[in-house]
Amino acid sequence: MKKIAFVKCFSLIFFICVIMCGCAMGPQMTKIKGVWKYDQYSGGYLDRIMIVGKPRMDAARIEYEDYMIKMLKKRSVETIPSYTVIPDMKDLNRESVKQAADVAGVKAVLATKVVGVDEKEVVVSQSQKMDYVYTPNGVYMRPYLDGPKVVNFTKVRVETGLFELESEKLIWAATSAIMNPDSADEAIKDFSKAIIEQLTKDGYIRP
Repeated sequence: MKKIAFVKCFSLIFFICVIMCGCAMGPQMTKIKGVWKYDQYSGGYLDRIMIVGKPRMDAARIEYEDYMIKMLKKRSVETIPSYTVIPDMKDLNRESVKQAADVAGVKAVLATKVVGVDEKEVVVSQSQKMDYVYTPNGVYMRPYLDGPKVVNFTKVRVETGLFELESEKLIWAATSAIMNPDSADEAIKDFSKAIIEQLTKDGYIRP
């Protein structure tokens, strides 16, 4: 009986750990705002893609492309980072990407660019945490009078397009918003997870 109880307990702990790890691996800050799919696409899973990143700062480009490669490798997708064939981000255009992708022998190009950063100031009426201010007994005077305070809010807007190389047609697109990223590294990882999850869900990448 003790052995059975131990096995059940161990199984429960393992199940909880799997769920917690799964939650932690998912995107936390990135929201997919809109997704578009080319209905006539019939190419199946993509196994060779060129990754193109156009962030606001050149330094973030290599980090983004390398992390996408790392994530896609787990899905058996061979990837080519654009920075290895087009080092200067200023040279990223239709002609250069098309030529580099042809030479690399890829089937598709996944291009991502930052289209805007919104900085907002939100006025919070109380200065304390919400769980302290709003209690079962109502709102207390001290946190109410200690406010208001201004909280800075950042939203990074991103567009991503997946292009079939032979026809150069857009076969998938998404707009995203990254909410209050603590760092560029954290934002890149979170965004990459969200995009790959959506591409997998829409049938372009193997589960």
